[in-house]
Amino acid sequence: MSKPILSKELAYKALQDFFNDKPFVLFGTGTSCAVDMNFGMGALETHLKNTISAKNLPDEQTAEWQSVVGNLENHLDFEAAMNAIQDQTLLKLVIDETANHVAKVDQLNSLKILNGIKTWSAIKLFQRLVDGLPETDRILHVATPNYDLLAEYAITSADLPYTTGFWGGVVRKLDWAQAERQMTYVDRVVTGRKTQNVTRLKKHIRLYKVHGSLNTFWIDNQCKECNLWIYDCPESLERLIITPGTSKYEKLHTYRDELLSEYDKAVRNSRSFLFLGFGFNDQQLVENDIGKKLQAQSPALIITRDWSQKIQDQLDKSKNAWLVCKHQDNDSTRILNQQYHDWLDLPDKQLWRFDEFATEIMGN
Repeated sequence: MSKPILSKELAYKALQDFFNDKPFVLFGTGTSCAVDMNFGMGALETHLKNTISAKNLPDEQTAEWQSVVGNLENHLDFEAAMNAIQDQTLLKLVIDETANHVAKVDQLNSLKILNGIKTWSAIKLFQRLVDGLPETDRILHVATPNYDLLAEYAITSADLPYTTGFWGGVVRKLDWAQAERQMTYVDRVVTGRKTQNVTRLKKHIRLYKVHGSLNTFWIDNQCKECNLWIYDCPESLERLIITPGTSKYEKLHTYRDELLSEYDKAVRNSRSFLFLGFGFNDQQLVENDIGKKLQAQSPALIITRDWSQKIQDQLDKSKNAWLVCKHQDNDSTRILNQQYHDWLDLPDKQLWRFDEFATEIMGN
């Protein structure tokens, strides 16, 4: 049986219906690159090749690093190229230099986002999602492998309550239960002649930084958060950042409770999934419960600038996934769903831009 033709009316209705249920949101590097291309893997590769290659490393570390450089020059993707690193000292150097690079770009953009000079492109979409949370389910579950804090700056500027699971003062401890208590408020309810105080939960975002962040550190055998050391980390501290490569899986296993346990629970309890600027290069995040749910026909929506073969591979494995992306030859929109025949082209729309998508599909 031939597949039906996808029309604009069918696509718009399906995209609008997608938001009838609260999705789990996973956003990737594309959201940061929309602010500054120096957050991209290309800029990070250049920084690492320039800084680490210039260091006087022991022979074993030099050999491993030259293998990485050779892999990159042979056009192996960054994730696969980093598999050559096994030495833990070299790995720490890569983590520190990765953080140094991302921190510098983050610092250049932080105040601009907080002051409204620059816009984190997904914030309007996040506002729509939080505003639309039902009274009986007031938490939007959001995850990212990004190390930067652009989302946090934008969410703060938009006055959206959020938590990353940490609570306390200058140095914060990881405690999701206590952090969620900070998302509550007291409401005075009048019933007849009686007035009582009722504790209610604010509509808010739970943000899972599944590969760590610029402001997370391993201190006294605990994962802690501190903004003081984002741009200038003391040498005695270990940054909690998971970089690409096979060692990533070892690190994730070591820090699984801290980074992934609450993320895993949220994924298991979710019925639909929204991917923003996520290229599916990091299969670890989607090959487990998310991947199984997508193959079992859980609704999915991918909004991203550029089509890639890895995105297409995910679409081929998914039973009910939509892709909204840019046309390869211009700034128009293309929409694809495997249940329909071929692409739908929208020459006068740029729905791959998150803010335009939010206005056009989700309404003002």
